[in-house]
Amino acid sequence: MNLSEIIRKRRSIRKYRDKDIPREFLQEILQDALWAPSGTNRQNWDIYVVRGEKKEKILSNMVLAAEIFKPTLDRLFPEDVVKVTLNFFKNIGGAPVVLLVYIPRYTYNLEKEMGNKEKWDIEHDRITSALSAAALVQNILLLAKEKGLGTCWMTAMKHVEDQINTEMGITDKELISVVTIGYPDENPRAPRRKGEKIHWVGY
Repeated sequence: MNLSEIIRKRRSIRKYRDKDIPREFLQEILQDALWAPSGTNRQNWDIYVVRGEKKEKILSNMVLAAEIFKPTLDRLFPEDVVKVTLNFFKNIGGAPVVLLVYIPRYTYNLEKEMGNKEKWDIEHDRITSALSAAALVQNILLLAKEKGLGTCWMTAMKHVEDQINTEMGITDKELISVVTIGYPDENPRAPRRKGEKIHWVGY
């Protein structure tokens, strides 16, 4: 597949085959993914590749995350989609590995009356780091697809970040994304694109 095909055929996978991923295979994907662009070339991200008993301990917190996240799902999606998503939270579809993506932890205060420039000056480091991590995650998703693996990019786990960090022994970083990865055991249909998102100005 060329890059365009990989982008268009990638799906969020919520059901995986009972098959482990060789460490060397994951290493190749992640090393390539690290070539993502990052703000001022900081590359200030960390990826924790978790499997086995530690993965199961982390995922025991997902039931709580599902309970917290359910009202949002109910508001955004039909009942059948909500059901599938909540079921996924129980065991991440049997994915053998989860990737935890972290950025540095920043603390700051924003006031309602602040202007955009003032807010940006305060938030710059965190926003730039989060955007950089998003580019890294997108690389992981596409590289995994190219190699026949499936992924699901999750942010709902932010609801139980404190519990995950405690389990991982991490105190100085912010969990920004969780990615499940494994050999897919489903082929979801493509969701429709939503409305006109490209705006041509002066073209």
